[in-house]
Amino acid sequence: MAKSKIKIDIISDINCPWCYLGEARLQQALTQTNDQYVAEITFKPFELNPNAAPEGEDKQEYFIRHYGSEALPRLHASSKQLTEAGKAEGIVFNFEKADKVHNTFNGHRLIWLAGQYGVQVAVAKALFAANFTHGENVNDPAVLTLIGRQHGIPAEKLENFFATDEGKKEVKSLESWAQQVGISGVPAFIMNDQYLVSGAQPAETFLRVFEQIAPELKPISTDGPSCEVNGIC
Repeated sequence: MAKSKIKIDIISDINCPWCYLGEARLQQALTQTNDQYVAEITFKPFELNPNAAPEGEDKQEYFIRHYGSEALPRLHASSKQLTEAGKAEGIVFNFEKADKVHNTFNGHRLIWLAGQYGVQVAVAKALFAANFTHGENVNDPAVLTLIGRQHGIPAEKLENFFATDEGKKEVKSLESWAQQVGISGVPAFIMNDQYLVSGAQPAETFLRVFEQIAPELKPISTDGPSCEVNGIC
């Protein structure tokens, strides 16, 4: 039985906890299909904090500056909600470990580079874990280099990578593409270049989408001449 192919572009930011959760729910949905589909997944960049300083900004100060001190209870409530939701997907959110909001441009450059070596999904997930589980600085070249090496990017390629301009133009171009297609929040999932799923939807929602855009290929019983793979006709 031939498998239906689904092309999935995930527009996300490493600073977005819902993106981490949404990707996990997508993977759960794919697992539940019992290998019915072939999923081609690509990560596309979206910076929620493009003007964040390279050294980062105190998380609470950042939140107050953008939303006001009266919104702090909402931040704590959201963190608690995400922590509980993450448990269901095997994600550990340790929001207390990270006291800063980091710039993620270098992280997106690493994800772009990982795409050239077929390890983009693994690197993106490792960056989410570094940020939200381990509280690491996901703008630090040393942290990023280690993650890249641990997930299959050659050490020689990563050497001095972040000191160069490689990947900068490409990431900016992909960010412009996201804006042009109307993405204003993340996570966003574009299926087969035409269907948009917004937000960290539950696995059941992704399953319904799969069924609508990539129905199972069913053979039609016919009897006609053909050639076999070994060349016998």
